[in-house]
Amino acid sequence: MTQLCLFSIPKPFRGASERLQQNALDSWRRLGSRVEVVLLGGEAGVAEAAREFGFLHCPKLSCNAQGTPLISDAWNTVRQATNARQFLYTNADILFEQNLLTAAEVLDSWPANRYLAIGQRIESDLGEDVRGWSNEQLQDWIRRQRREREKASVVCKDYFLFPRHLFLDVPDFAVGRGNWDNWMVYHAHRSGIPVVDLTRAVVALHQPHDHRHSGGRRQAYVVGDEARENQRLAGGRHLLVGSHASHFLNDQGQVVPMGWRWVPRALGDVPRFVNLLRTLIR
Repeated sequence: MTQLCLFSIPKPFRGASERLQQNALDSWRRLGSRVEVVLLGGEAGVAEAAREFGFLHCPKLSCNAQGTPLISDAWNTVRQATNARQFLYTNADILFEQNLLTAAEVLDSWPANRYLAIGQRIESDLGEDVRGWSNEQLQDWIRRQRREREKASVVCKDYFLFPRHLFLDVPDFAVGRGNWDNWMVYHAHRSGIPVVDLTRAVVALHQPHDHRHSGGRRQAYVVGDEARENQRLAGGRHLLVGSHASHFLNDQGQVVPMGWRWVPRALGDVPRFVNLLRTLIR
């Protein structure tokens, strides 16, 4: 049985999105044979990218009236496509390095076997196609970004790691729109599932992009019809509870309770959160 299945629903491979997504997919391929990658949906260029990188492609996904793929069908489709013990959903512009596998192995052997793992991203644009880079070049660049770049706010969640027996009944959220990511964390807390912060252990690099495909960031996340429908399905925005971890993976590779550590973490996140709000109200 495969340990980890990484899956995503890419945007069309056009314009700037093509390079950003190819960079991300290249980093996923470098994770090696222990990771099975599944690309979902039938957007332009997805089938070709799956062939280029040797990934499984599942083109058919249920969509809402606006043609946006549904999270519920993505979860169901990937369960039918693989027998992996763990699932990692990620946005298709996120680069990972090998420490993702170490963190996944720790959680896979964690006696609780019930968890939802999330982590803060680092904003950084490579500015070029990295498919010709060596592993050493890419890893050195990622480590440098980790030292030099600021993390995004904790409310920005770009990946979710969980065992296959959890999240079996997810509402029909529209992907890439607001509020469904907060629901994932809120639902975990409400269900007694530990939420594990992987920020210390996992480097997740997000390549900045615009939101023209969804009418703009504010439209996609706050005021648009799809964002509001996601909010209705989620039973609210759950902004605070939906961004808070109960545990974290420490530097010794142990999952430990967050405890009082959430206080300085929350205070330190205030400037990042304020900057995020500014981008949403422009």
